[in-house]
Amino acid sequence: LRDLMDVYSGLPVRIGGRALKACFLNDNGQSSRDMLAALGLNANSMSALARKSAIVRSPLEWVSNEADMMRCMTKHHPAVGYFTETHETDEVAPCF
Repeated sequence: LRDLMDVYSGLPVRIGGRALKACFLNDNGQSSRDMLAALGLNANSMSALARKSAIVRSPLEWVSNEADMMRCMTKHHPAVGYFTETHETDEVAPCF
């Protein structure tokens, strides 16, 4: 859980020697607000961090929908993200 909080706060986290990427929906929808609240974060601060990540190297990847979330998590494996429904592939699996 601490790694999730750190990576979504924009801090670098390494898994097996590889950088962990955090995929983040920029829609400010209920799933984003719920996920961020569960980690003690809020959508406004995440949006600021996500914009900053486009300028400086950051573990955050801003996506626009759930299909992009799946592509982000697959492309940047190991990565974390969130969906409204459970998804599982060879690279993507529920983490909590």
